[in-house]
Amino acid sequence: MMQSQFWKHVLSLALFFWLVCPMFSLERPPDAANLVVNGLLVCLDGTFKETACGAMPELLGLKVAGGTIYPLKEHENVQALFLEKRLQTRQFRLTLRKDDAASPLFELVKSQLIRGGKLYDFHYFCEVCNITTHAPGPCMCCRETTEYRESLAE
Repeated sequence: MMQSQFWKHVLSLALFFWLVCPMFSLERPPDAANLVVNGLLVCLDGTFKETACGAMPELLGLKVAGGTIYPLKEHENVQALFLEKRLQTRQFRLTLRKDDAASPLFELVKSQLIRGGKLYDFHYFCEVCNITTHAPGPCMCCRETTEYRESLAE
């Protein structure tokens, strides 16, 4: 008898937390909306101010027409925007997401380049594995060289 009461209390508490306290839910809340911005890739210092670019800057950001700078979270795909010479531009349309409200950094979701007023998609393709990536380097599967490709965006 005592054991069945114990389980009733446990189930009651679990039901209470499930109904009343959604913050205890195991499901992840939906991601914040993505932000799509056009601008110029710039180098930033440790205080998120625009600075001259060196060989590989500490931090990159996207500066839009109004002067707002969106600092980018460090990632190989972000570094590729700076290092890849075949892009022949520093103008981009970036889709960004802010995962951590406390952080000033934005995560890169998608990148497209703007050249001659036209929008292009670009990626690196492995013929052997038939897979794409957005950072240069060997294929993550077979380690063969990937090929840079770009096309007009649809």
